[in-house]
Amino acid sequence: MAIRTLTAALALVLAGCAGLAPAPSKPAWPDVVVHLHTLGKAYLVDPRTDQVVAALDTVPGGNLGSTTPDGRYVYVGGEALNQNTVTVLDLKERKVVKKLATGSRPKHPQVSPDGRWVMVNHWGLDGGKLRVTFIDTRTHEIAKNVEVAVAGAASPTAVTSMHNSWSVDSRYAFTVDRVDRNLLVIDTRDWSVRKIATPSQPHYPVPSPDGKELWLVVEGRGTAEPPAALVYDLTQPGMPQIARVNLPLAGQAAIEGHHGNFTQDGRHFYMLNRGPGNDLKGTAVAVVDARTKQVVARVDTGSTGIGHTYNTPDGRYAVVTNYGNNVISVIDAKTFRLVKDLTVGKGRMGHVAFTRDGRFGYVSNAGDGNLHKIDMASLTVVKEIATGNAPGGAQVLNVWTGVFEELPR
Repeated sequence: MAIRTLTAALALVLAGCAGLAPAPSKPAWPDVVVHLHTLGKAYLVDPRTDQVVAALDTVPGGNLGSTTPDGRYVYVGGEALNQNTVTVLDLKERKVVKKLATGSRPKHPQVSPDGRWVMVNHWGLDGGKLRVTFIDTRTHEIAKNVEVAVAGAASPTAVTSMHNSWSVDSRYAFTVDRVDRNLLVIDTRDWSVRKIATPSQPHYPVPSPDGKELWLVVEGRGTAEPPAALVYDLTQPGMPQIARVNLPLAGQAAIEGHHGNFTQDGRHFYMLNRGPGNDLKGTAVAVVDARTKQVVARVDTGSTGIGHTYNTPDGRYAVVTNYGNNVISVIDAKTFRLVKDLTVGKGRMGHVAFTRDGRFGYVSNAGDGNLHKIDMASLTVVKEIATGNAPGGAQVLNVWTGVFEELPR
C-alpha cells in the first residue's frame, strides 16, 4: 500500500495522545504459564502443580508471543527462515485455534492495551518492503497489512525489524525499521506511517507509564555513537525528541544497547548493555531518572550479554536475564544494588514470568530448554520443569504486558 507521512492534523491528534483513555488497569492472569520453544512447541504449565498440562504445536522459530488482556489467547510469531505463520493459542481450551500466514518471518506479535489488535512485525521483507500486520483479535483474521518501502537492501537472513509497542490509548503502533534505521509510528485510524530517523539501529520502543513519552533504545555504533535511549514527547505535535541518555560504558568489554524498561513505579528506566553479535560481554545496567533524564546508578552484574530486566509484581526487584551465561542477577529496585547472582540450569538464560502473588518466578533456559522455578523469598532455585529438554527454550509468559519485562501496574 502507499505510505503517507503523518499530516499536520495527525500531529495535532498525537499531541492529545496522553489525554485519551488509559490502558486497561486490570488484565486477567491466566491459570497457566506458557513456555515457548524455538523447535515449534508451546508448553502450558500449571503453576499450582508445576505440571505440563499441554504441549501445543506452533512453528519453528516460535520464540516470542503476546497474551490478550483478558488472558484467553496468546499469539506466537514464527521467526525462523522460510516461516510465515502466527499461531493462536487458546489458554482456556488449551489448544491451537488458528495458524495464520502473515508474511516473511513474523517476529514479535504484540497485543494492544485495549485487546483489539495484534501488531506483527517481520524479520524478512515481503516484496522488498517491511510488512507490519494487524490482526483483529475478535476474528483472528488479518485486518490490515501496512507495507513500508525501504531504500536499503537486506539479505534473507538480515534482522530487518525487532520489537513493538503501543501507545496507552491503543491508537499508535510503534515498531522499527532496521534497514534504513527508522522508528515507525503507525496510526491505526487511517494506517498512515511516520518515519523518524535514528542515529544507530533502533531496537526497543517503550512508552512511559503515563503515556506522555516514548523511550527508544538504540544499539549504538561503537564509542563514537554510543548506545542510548532517545526520548520523544507524545504530547507535542510531530513527536519531537526531547532527550538523549547515553549508556555509560566505562569498563565494558563490548558495546551494544539492548532492551530498556520502566520500574513498576514508573520513576526510573533501566537500560542494558548486551554486546554485539556473539560478543556477549556486556554486564552493565544503567538506571535513569525518568523525570530528569539523568543516569543515577549503574549496576554491574555477574550476568553477561545482558538483555532484559524483569520487574517483580511487587516492584521490589528487577531480575536480569541474558544471552551470555547461565546466571540471573537480582537487583533491588529501590536501592539499585545487586542483591544476588544466581546460577540456573545448563545454558544461557532467557526470560521470566512470575506468579500473580510474586512468590515464584519461572525462568527459561535456552541451553537445556526447560523452566526453572525460583523462590523469590529465598532467591533460590527450587525446581526444574521439563519443557523441551533440548536447546531452544524461549519466552515464558502469562499475563498481558505492554513490553515484556514490565507487568500490569
